[in-house]
Amino acid sequence: MKRLLYILFAATLMVGCNNSNNIYIGNPQEITFNAQHISRSALDQNDINNGVGKVYVCGVQNNSSKIFNNVAITRDAATGKWFSATKRNWVEGSNYSFHGYAYNTLDGLTITSGKDGLEFSVQQPTSYDEDAMIDYLLSYSFKVADGAMKPIVQLYLEHAMSLVEVYVVRGNMFDARLTKMTFENIYTQGSMKCTSQAVANSGNKNVWEVSPSGNNDVVYTFEPTATVVIGDKRENTEAHMAIMCLPQQLTANTKLTIEYEVNEKVSAESPDNFVTHKEEFQLYNYQPVNYQSGHRIVYTATVDSGVNLEGVVTEWKDVDYIEGTVLPEIK
Repeated sequence: MKRLLYILFAATLMVGCNNSNNIYIGNPQEITFNAQHISRSALDQNDINNGVGKVYVCGVQNNSSKIFNNVAITRDAATGKWFSATKRNWVEGSNYSFHGYAYNTLDGLTITSGKDGLEFSVQQPTSYDEDAMIDYLLSYSFKVADGAMKPIVQLYLEHAMSLVEVYVVRGNMFDARLTKMTFENIYTQGSMKCTSQAVANSGNKNVWEVSPSGNNDVVYTFEPTATVVIGDKRENTEAHMAIMCLPQQLTANTKLTIEYEVNEKVSAESPDNFVTHKEEFQLYNYQPVNYQSGHRIVYTATVDSGVNLEGVVTEWKDVDYIEGTVLPEIK
């Protein structure tokens, strides 16, 4: 099975048995980091454990001197903290500002030179391929009033893309299988600029200005070559799509189409009677009509002889906190 891009984990890194991210065993003078809310697509868990995964850090001292200039940091397995190859020490009486960013691939991604990861352009794949989709994360700004404090620099990374997931589950029928699913007429190309970077622990979020380009006519098609069984709940269905979307306003042409076969036999003892069905949903008719940065939109379609569609919008983190609205059922 392909590794799914959307799986998240909370990288709450610890030293020994101590649960505090603010305690560091080692050289207390050295500036060290902790990265949290990193998606598996940007940094694979095994890579992180082996000190391979990278976050890129920008750091400014006294509002002028750039002491970390898009420097890669990696996690040290022994201490659980993140370091750059070039060491920097805290200076008492100096103030500091830090932020970081991470991504899973440069194929289709261009980070604007000199903008410290705050601006980039992206071209998501034009055909459905989960492994090729670009995930980009930017942290909040972490401020230190005085280097004498020597804190662990907390990089709380937030997704720039929108994650759209579609699950197909069966209702009361004996069994069902997916034959085709399409998600169509969206933008896959554009540029993003962080116009307001949130400060860590302020309760705010990063604000992005998104400029789509090209045409919003891309069609993502999932058409399995082998039998895809539709399970009775999201956790066990094989009928699933996960799409990294450029944040955008939906149009009347944005559609989800599901083609499937349902076994409509009368009883368990009756012979199989698979009947083909096709349902189309105009997503512009539901909330949200605007896919926002850092949001996870989950559509669940329950199939019998027809389809009921519902969805939720959540904050795309490592918790399933319902932030948005539930779509009405379609009968």
